[in-house]
Amino acid sequence: MNQETLKKYAHTLLKYGVNLQKDQTLVISVDVENKDFAVIVTEEAYGLGAKEVVLNWRCSPIARQRLLHAKESVLERPANWIPEFYKQYIDDKAAFLSLISANPKALEGIPTNRISLQSRNLNKALSFYHTAIMNSSVTWCVASVPTVLWADLLGYEGTDEEKIEQLWATLLKLCRIEGVEPKDTYRHHMAKLRHRCEALNKLDLKALRYTCKNGTDLLLELPEGHIWLGGEESSKDGTIFNANIPTEEVFSAPQYNGVNGIVYSTKPLIYQGNTISDFSFTFKEGKIVDYTAKEGYEVLKELIETDEGSHYLGEVALVDHFSPISQSNHIFYETLFDENASCHLAIGASYPTCLKNSDGLSEEELKERGLNYSLTHVDFMIGDEHMNIKGYTRDGQEVDIMIDGRLQV
Repeated sequence: MNQETLKKYAHTLLKYGVNLQKDQTLVISVDVENKDFAVIVTEEAYGLGAKEVVLNWRCSPIARQRLLHAKESVLERPANWIPEFYKQYIDDKAAFLSLISANPKALEGIPTNRISLQSRNLNKALSFYHTAIMNSSVTWCVASVPTVLWADLLGYEGTDEEKIEQLWATLLKLCRIEGVEPKDTYRHHMAKLRHRCEALNKLDLKALRYTCKNGTDLLLELPEGHIWLGGEESSKDGTIFNANIPTEEVFSAPQYNGVNGIVYSTKPLIYQGNTISDFSFTFKEGKIVDYTAKEGYEVLKELIETDEGSHYLGEVALVDHFSPISQSNHIFYETLFDENASCHLAIGASYPTCLKNSDGLSEEELKERGLNYSLTHVDFMIGDEHMNIKGYTRDGQEVDIMIDGRLQV
């Protein structure tokens, strides 16, 4: 991919993703194999007036070795510098950009209890950071960078360079940056998502009923005062940013104790370097009371048992089955893309921004108003071309939200 196109992508992530401000610090989390694109983003950030660009490097093979061989005491107690690092940049009101790539087998074969041990304790140590992200105290964005491994997963052929080139072309098109019609460009798409949110918010829904040929039959209540968000949103200080590029969803928070029925997955979930597929959840009064999985059952069990809140839902998201990502007919093995090809739900924490007048409320106060709290937040996909969703308004109307995978709002 030519340098000018990559600079355009980097500019989009900085200007419309995190919306980097002059004299603001940028923190980039990225895999070491994507260092070349990290350099491009860094150069672009300084060109936009960044005060500092800080790199938080990741390396999956080293992370794997650590999980295989490090003492349990190490996994139980994250180093002091880790929360100190994040606290420094949260306090500094930095912008946070995470660049990710699909790697569904990265931690395959590692005992799930060791992965969970590290994850649970790290999440506790960084709970303040996750809170800042969830309530938009800072601007943040998650985006993707191609790798040969990912290109191989998607079936691209040729030399490694050719496969990377093909995957770049796919990602940039699905991010609506290159190779799209004028009516489908990034800015036009943001306007469309904004109008969809406005239409849903005007309905003042009390509940959603999901039915699908695969057996899904789920009644999901929505808290009074819930807000539908999607595309661009506002941080606490009024900065407009986009947390996911690409994005096709509009989302809100469910009433955490108001979910009943059964829901089946329609795409694999990649969680902590492992694949979970063909799974289902049964809910009663919001709580997961039963679950199944053809692949990855033990990993799913560890996820659900993270804490009390991980037995409940924290997000409900609507995605048109006929969105470009869905119609690409790929399973991307990366939630950023797969969740934007399918209606989805999330286990764990809710976004406080999805509730009116939520600023300053404690976890207990948010829960009283219907929002879930957890150390985790994990999306899983439930939509396909057979999904139907009915909406029930607080004034007693019944409206079609989705018919055979196509959103009606």
